[in-house]
Amino acid sequence: MEQKRAKREHLKVLEGMGTAVQRTAGAGKKNIYFLLLFLSLFLLVQILCGWIWGGAGQDTINTVLASEGTTDVSFPAGGIITFSEKVVLAPCSGFVYYKVTGGERVPVGKELASITDFPLKKAESEGDESPDSEYFLRVKDWLLGETDEEPTDFFPVNNKEMKIIAPLPGLVHLKMDGFEIFGPNSRFPYLTSEEFAEKGTEERLLSSGERVLRSTPLLKLIDNYYWYYSAVLPPELGRLLPESQQENKLFFSFAPDIPVQGRKVEARERDDGTLEITWCIDRELPGLYEQRWNNVEIVYKKLEGALIPKSALVQKEDKKGVYVVEEGVINFREVIVLTERENDYLVKNLEIYERVVAKPENVREGQSFFW
Repeated sequence: MEQKRAKREHLKVLEGMGTAVQRTAGAGKKNIYFLLLFLSLFLLVQILCGWIWGGAGQDTINTVLASEGTTDVSFPAGGIITFSEKVVLAPCSGFVYYKVTGGERVPVGKELASITDFPLKKAESEGDESPDSEYFLRVKDWLLGETDEEPTDFFPVNNKEMKIIAPLPGLVHLKMDGFEIFGPNSRFPYLTSEEFAEKGTEERLLSSGERVLRSTPLLKLIDNYYWYYSAVLPPELGRLLPESQQENKLFFSFAPDIPVQGRKVEARERDDGTLEITWCIDRELPGLYEQRWNNVEIVYKKLEGALIPKSALVQKEDKKGVYVVEEGVINFREVIVLTERENDYLVKNLEIYERVVAKPENVREGQSFFW
């Protein structure tokens, strides 16, 4: 037993490396964790700084993208509106009674009016008395001197009636002005504003019950699918409309917000260079059929360019231009102003979608701009 114990006293316990390896691995993971945390915080600080700097930059350097824009170029003129109009005349003398109203569209064969030899009397009462008894009562009153009616007003008469039928379809218009003779079926009128004022219009509007003579104009039927505008242009304006340009955009003064397309149907030059021109239009406008002389804006070309806010335009010495951001640097760019709008300028010499400084008073040329 003592020998065994003596042998055990000479034994040594050696420490293994497992614990050291575990400690080293744990320290490595902790370092990676702190590194990732540091990178995350760094990126977060960068983002926050970008937001703060960007917000501050928007107060001092505000940029917009130049957008594509177009505008119409026009000149004013005056002229006469005509239609394809069929005037319906009275076939005989008598008293006219209309069966249609102005503005009503009628087909062929529709009864438009009637003409009677004597005026029609409206029923004065709605009793059960027969027409014969009514006549007898009125005759008695006349014989006794109790009425001022003329005998022809109450004696039975043979009152003939002539019906007037629509010869073609169209829009009914009761007012006549003397220009019904013009239009595509005859000739177009070419008058200056002075000539039109001198000639004037002869407006007439009949009412039911009026006496008319034979061949008196009663109403007109208008073909409302097309209408025509005829103008006299001075040489300097006529030259703006080339022969190759077959259509023009027109803005009429009685409907200034609604553009219509006019197709040239007649154009000729006078000896003095004045241009007589007529357009055909197929779009109806509000109040169209009440018009004869009217002013118009004739569009003869379209300008294309870049739109910028008015605040972006600056005057640098004798040049007009804008500040643009090119590769992070603010540079001055000279531009040509084509036209002015309510809040914008249409300019030339600027590319679409270029970054333009909207508040040029807050920047200088050559300044760096990174946001």
